[in-house]
Amino acid sequence: MKHSKIQTRPIEEILGRIRTLRQRGDNEIRLTAKEADKLADSLSQVMTRLVTIQEEIIEALKVAQQASTVSVEMDGGNFNQEKR
Repeated sequence: MKHSKIQTRPIEEILGRIRTLRQRGDNEIRLTAKEADKLADSLSQVMTRLVTIQEEIIEALKVAQQASTVSVEMDGGNFNQEKR
């Protein structure tokens, strides 16, 4: 399944601002409504992708588990045959 590229730029920008905030010892960070919207969209994309990937992994594990299951049938054989 091909995935479209996630726009992580808003997340990267806020992480950079948080690093600067820590270095300066500031107590708060402010976002404009536009920045907050972009950040929310980016986080939503990341979360959606993670859930999708998680579901794909679970399905792949189920398929792999089913493929590795071996069925053995015993019919009792024939005890009258001589061993060689």
